[in-house]
Amino acid sequence: MPAKQRAIKISARVDKVCSKAYEEGLADASLNRLIDLLTLPNELDQASVNNLIRNLYPASKVPDAIVIKVVASLGHGRAKLSHNAQVALLKWLVMVYDVLENQKILSQLYGNLFNLLDTIAIR
Repeated sequence: MPAKQRAIKISARVDKVCSKAYEEGLADASLNRLIDLLTLPNELDQASVNNLIRNLYPASKVPDAIVIKVVASLGHGRAKLSHNAQVALLKWLVMVYDVLENQKILSQLYGNLFNLLDTIAIR
């Protein structure tokens, strides 16, 4: 939803979450909630989504469930994120690869990722 059409202004709240994530990192529960917020249908504008994705700093190892949610959110559809946000989430997965709880999870999800190669923006 465009920022001008909202009843409340959320940019200040997004900035607060992002600064806290940058300073302290996100605990597993907070990271899980943010991934849910980003990957499930919502009314956030593209700038807020991109700002949140850029500031997903995990405080500890990233659990498999979060990686699965991110990969499951990729693809085509009205309920899916924009291609730019999907690309940002893929870049995030690459950035946090060294702190994944189980690095083999990505090879286990290879089939899903391979099926996305037809999408030029994600490729």
